[in-house]
Amino acid sequence: MSDTTYLRDPTSEAAASLRARTPLPNDINGKTVALLDIAKERSDEFLDHIETKFTEEGFAVKRYRKASNSKNAAPEIIQAIVQEADIVVESLAD
Repeated sequence: MSDTTYLRDPTSEAAASLRARTPLPNDINGKTVALLDIAKERSDEFLDHIETKFTEEGFAVKRYRKASNSKNAAPEIIQAIVQEADIVVESLAD
């Protein structure tokens, strides 16, 4: 059995690109979790549930929302997540 995993890039790039996977942290205790709402219907409901679970476990949670589900997140949102959070959970749809 192969240990290789292939992931598809959901950004609709015209050509496939390979990127190194960001290593997972060894320990997530004390980390801040960013929840990114993609502005799709009911995305916020899903993230409300996830936020409850994370806060029950003692994690700090920060919420972010894209302006539209059909556009990339604004650079300000991406920069805020990079500066303020250690882990990101992004709601997806379809």
